[in-house]
Amino acid sequence: MKRIKWYRKLYMTERARKKRYKIVWRVNHKAGLFNTYLIILPRYGNNQLEIINSSELLQSHYDYVTTFIVGIAIGREEAIGLVEQIVNDVINCKGETGVRNFFEKVFAMEEEK
Repeated sequence: MKRIKWYRKLYMTERARKKRYKIVWRVNHKAGLFNTYLIILPRYGNNQLEIINSSELLQSHYDYVTTFIVGIAIGREEAIGLVEQIVNDVINCKGETGVRNFFEKVFAMEEEK
């Protein structure tokens, strides 16, 4: 069973914000999207964030893992800019230095509720 967890204060580029309900619905229902990128928490390694094409979630191995989505962008360049914004926000506004660690704490707190 596919499990997707969305950050409740989802980061989005301006173009993605205009289509956010369609994008979220299509991701949740395994419908492909063209040129839409998701910023997710990586499952492996020491990376802070990962950028993936939303179509990657159509692969069967994503049916068995929980994917934590923190941002949506239209186009690869916008996704890179959005990652930069997320990192700056977490470091400057939240006072955290580990972006991944910050989001893991947030998702853990949400699951406790």
